[in-house]
Amino acid sequence: MGCAGGKASTTAASPKEPLPSSLAKAPRGKIQSQLPPSEEGLRDFARVFFADQRKIFFLSPGMPSMRPLQPTGGPSSAHIGDLNVQVVQKAEALFTDSLKAQLEQACDQDASPEALELLRRRAMAAVTVNVGIDFALSMNLMPTFLQPFFVVLVSSDLKQARAATYGFVAEKPTHIVGDRPESKRTPFCVRMISPDLLSEDSLKTWELDYSVREVRSATIMKAVEMDVPKLKESLSSGRWDD
Repeated sequence: MGCAGGKASTTAASPKEPLPSSLAKAPRGKIQSQLPPSEEGLRDFARVFFADQRKIFFLSPGMPSMRPLQPTGGPSSAHIGDLNVQVVQKAEALFTDSLKAQLEQACDQDASPEALELLRRRAMAAVTVNVGIDFALSMNLMPTFLQPFFVVLVSSDLKQARAATYGFVAEKPTHIVGDRPESKRTPFCVRMISPDLLSEDSLKTWELDYSVREVRSATIMKAVEMDVPKLKESLSSGRWDD
């Protein structure tokens, strides 16, 4: 991906890496995935929630940017190796408080206790790397999902909520760059949109709308930030197929 020697090579942009063949044939579409069992899913959530870097954010149409759903203090990655019941419960409590606070600021009406409980439970279930691995395997890619990132999307009227899952995927090892696990990346970013988390049927069939594109970004967060206007537009229109 380099250029020839000389001064021009220091200023010319490197060419984009073409999408792997399996992705080029279907850069957009739907995939079927399966959420992990309840206890395993809660551990997955706690592992992501207490990671060193924030990976779970909240977005509603009236917000200028995403807001983290993870606190700055409290338990940290030191707890990841000890995901006992108390640690999982702590993650659940902190997430519930943060989600409630964001809903109060971003939405036109207060969420009922029942709506908050439903959204909390299903949003936590959606925060799993499993869907990224399922996507990679279904597209004949390496079973890796790098820099996983999650955005809880809620409409202003509280009538719709979805979870967006982002990550870098690779077809072969040479696509992966970065010297540390948290910085490893590829030129290919996938976005997956969950079913409506507030729908009665959302957990029966976990069908995700996916879209893959080439990116030039060292962090998945930069790629997600570029998507924020589209996410807000879809929240307002209710359309997720574009």
